[in-house]
Amino acid sequence: MRKMICPALTAAAACSLFAACAQPSAPIQPLPSGPTLGEVADYARAQAQFRAAQAAGDGDAVMQATNTFSLVAGEVLSRRDPTLFDAQVVCERYRVAGWHNQRDMRPTYEPQFVRDCERIDWRYNQATAAIRRDLEARIAAS
Repeated sequence: MRKMICPALTAAAACSLFAACAQPSAPIQPLPSGPTLGEVADYARAQAQFRAAQAAGDGDAVMQATNTFSLVAGEVLSRRDPTLFDAQVVCERYRVAGWHNQRDMRPTYEPQFVRDCERIDWRYNQATAAIRRDLEARIAAS
């Protein structure tokens, strides 16, 4: 029994010594609930890309810029309202998995869940539109 206790006590003492000598880590700064400077810059670049692509008739570049608009607004919303963002992700995943119904088979999704997802989509779209307006106002002001 003593053979097992001594190594365990030695290991515990060594761990406590290392913990006492370790330098405290710098506190992690949380991201702000609003857009970061990098996100504002990404949005501004996407605006310029969008305008240039529209003028040139480049549909792929227009879609890429539009995707950037959505991604930046979604990222800001994920910090501002994480529950709404998570609910939107769940609804999107459910939609992808739930639309494989055959004509003669019973639907695999619940109608109430679909209605809830429609409300979540509406709230998500309203929130991201407000974030986009805020980003555009910040860009115009600078």
